[in-house]
Amino acid sequence: MVVIKEEVRNHIVGVARKIFTRNGFKKTTMEEIAEVSRKGKSSIYYYFSSKEEIFRAVVEKEAWELKERLDRIIKKHDSPVERLKAYMLFRLHYVKTLGNFYAALNEESLSHMDFILEIRRNFEEEERQVVREILDEGMKRGFFKLTSSEIGAIAISTMMKGLELPLLLSDKHVSDREELMEDLIRVLFYGIIQR
Repeated sequence: MVVIKEEVRNHIVGVARKIFTRNGFKKTTMEEIAEVSRKGKSSIYYYFSSKEEIFRAVVEKEAWELKERLDRIIKKHDSPVERLKAYMLFRLHYVKTLGNFYAALNEESLSHMDFILEIRRNFEEEERQVVREILDEGMKRGFFKLTSSEIGAIAISTMMKGLELPLLLSDKHVSDREELMEDLIRVLFYGIIQR
């Protein structure tokens, strides 16, 4: 019985995820989630007390997927330099493909939900932790010259967040964006001063 309940719950989350991605949080209704999942509205309320609770489950699922994928991508590389590059490229490309998680991170209209603030704080801390670990390893192995991996992690994660919107709104072709990313990585790693 517990397995069936979990399967139904996961099915509802999967359906809701697609609807939230297409319509956004505000325009999505419990009726639409019920209709598309082929459940009665009362059945939806049996598993979730509100649209906010379903949205939270969707965002948490996307956050988990993001973390799992980032861990796999970073572990493919041995060099801290390559790990940091992989993190940066992943951060700029992949986060925005998870529409509901990305909305939770960036849309002010969702800030009234307490769990959104919690998700944002957790994501920012996890992101800094990933970068801090890469920087610590790079410092130990002589790849990076920093006095504090904490300050470096704050600077890099803040920079990455600041670059999301300009890159998202950019009308450049994908190949131009790849070139832009390489330039950004060069600036981060080597600075702009001629040596």
